[in-house]
Amino acid sequence: QLWLILAMYWCYVWGSWFYFSWMPTYLREGRSFPETNAKWFIALPFALGIFSNVIGGFLSDKFSRKFGVKTGRRCMGSIPLAIAAILLGSAALMPQGWNLTVGILLGLSFGVMDLMLPSAWAVCMDVSGQHAAVVSGAMNAAGSFGGFSLAMSFGYIVKYTGFMQAVLLIAFMLLMASVLFTQINPEKQLVPEE
Repeated sequence: QLWLILAMYWCYVWGSWFYFSWMPTYLREGRSFPETNAKWFIALPFALGIFSNVIGGFLSDKFSRKFGVKTGRRCMGSIPLAIAAILLGSAALMPQGWNLTVGILLGLSFGVMDLMLPSAWAVCMDVSGQHAAVVSGAMNAAGSFGGFSLAMSFGYIVKYTGFMQAVLLIAFMLLMASVLFTQINPEKQLVPEE
C-alpha cells in the first residue's frame, strides 16, 4: 500500500508541478500566447483549484459514506486524475492558434486534478492510523521528488522532442497516477493497530 501511495503521488505531482513551474513558458513559447492573455490563463487553474479542493473533500467524504471507504476514495482519486489527463492531453494536441481552447482545457485539467487531493491525504490517514504523520510525510516527499524530476527534465524533453510531446508525457503521468490510485486499498492498514 505504501509503495502504491508513493508511486501515485510521484506521478501526480508531475502534473501539478507543470503548472507551478513550466506553464508560463509553455503558453509563451510553446503556444505563442500574448503576455496580456497568458496571465489570465496562468491564474485560471489556481482559481479553479481553490474550489476543487473543497469540493473534492466534500465528495470524498460523501462517496466514502455511501459506497464505503475503498470505493469512495478510489473513485475520487482515480477518476479526476484520468479526466485531468484527458484534458491536458487534449490541450497538447490542439492546433496552434487555438489559444482560448488551450487555456480553458489547461485550467479545467488542473481544476479537475485538484479534486483528488483530499482523497490522497485522507488515504494516508485511512491506512496508517497512529502513523498518519509518517505516511503523509513520505507521500509528500515522493511528490516533491516527482516535482523535482519534472522541473529538471521538462526543458530537456522540450529541447529534444518539442512542447507537445513533453505535455503529453505529463498527461501520461497523470493517467499512471489514476491507475495506481485504483490499486490503493484504504481499508488495509499498513501497521495493525495496537
